[in-house]
Amino acid sequence: MTLRGRKMLKWALWTVLLFLLGGIQSSPAFPELFEMRPSLLLAAGICGVLLEEKIEAACGYAVLAGLVWDVVEGRLLGFYGLLMLLICAGAGWLSENYLRSGPLNSIWMSAAGSICCGLVCAEFYLFIWGYADGAVPVVIWGMIWRGIYTALTAPLLYWLMKKMQLKSMGLVGSGLRLRASRMRGDRKE
Repeated sequence: MTLRGRKMLKWALWTVLLFLLGGIQSSPAFPELFEMRPSLLLAAGICGVLLEEKIEAACGYAVLAGLVWDVVEGRLLGFYGLLMLLICAGAGWLSENYLRSGPLNSIWMSAAGSICCGLVCAEFYLFIWGYADGAVPVVIWGMIWRGIYTALTAPLLYWLMKKMQLKSMGLVGSGLRLRASRMRGDRKE
């Protein structure tokens, strides 16, 4: 299989995973932690950004994850898409310039991204309209628990997406990753 075919296979697998995660995230049977469900689509978007060399393609994947999240949550189409673009572009910039790609970085980035999404969502849907006047601490604690729960699911998603990437790309992908990391190391010196 050619390199282009391998990349198409990887993106197809990741897209199927994205739609499966959207179904799982919206499932009423999914276990809750303090009446909160994890943001699986956010964690998948951040893991995609950490695993992909090209930030443009990874941000496109994050926008797709945000649009699926919009449909799953029943929000205005593009609300989570824009949030995911901003959060994942920041995560991609950090991983490209300062951090290594790894499950530990996916944990804290997913938690921070989930809390940021929760704050923006609460501002636009609750606080502006005065719906959460007496319940601000409850809303804030709910966002913190959702961030923790999302952080707990991020390493599993990172591992799964990494396995998909390795199976689809094979030795070609690992060689490309090595060359890209060497080039990044040469640029910093």
